[in-house]
Amino acid sequence: MDAMMLLRQAQQQEKPEKKYDLLKKAHALAPDSLPVLQEMLLTGDYDRWPLGDLRRIGCYLFHGFEHPEQHPEEEQQRMALEFFHSSLLDQCLALADDPQAFLKEYFTALGANYISIFIREDRAHMPYLFGYLATRKIPRYLAAPMGSVIRNIFLCPFLTGEQQSLLAGCFYRACYQYLEGQTGPLDENLGASICALIR
Repeated sequence: MDAMMLLRQAQQQEKPEKKYDLLKKAHALAPDSLPVLQEMLLTGDYDRWPLGDLRRIGCYLFHGFEHPEQHPEEEQQRMALEFFHSSLLDQCLALADDPQAFLKEYFTALGANYISIFIREDRAHMPYLFGYLATRKIPRYLAAPMGSVIRNIFLCPFLTGEQQSLLAGCFYRACYQYLEGQTGPLDENLGASICALIR
């Protein structure tokens, strides 16, 4: 079985541990394959952290911005810097034809994963009434958590202004895609001054 076949199997795998194992096998066969490395980057590191630790999940890095109060300052710093500094990311950037375009694609995909896994699935954000969710209200329900992520990226003391703008812009793009362009409540939550920074 070649690396691309393993990669396709991994992309179809719903169980993250099995997905990670398939990606490791693909990486062993094709250590310089950008698609394999990119998928590993998005998936996270299941060797580094213990079983059940949410830090295994790649997109969990955004949690440091949505809920900074739940992370000590040292952990906030690690999470923020890891967006831009990791050995796996360095490998990807070295292989990419356009490193800046790769970063934008990566951050946007990572943001989309965070929205789907952590924001969308949090019942505190998405109130159900008798098992029913008013889907037309989703943009308003999600405006606060999405806005918190973007606002706290701009407040992060561990990132440069350029890094803040890039990361916040990509997360906003992920929000725009998820909300199918219905970003009115999110824009209202952010305010004109922050919206001007990410347009």
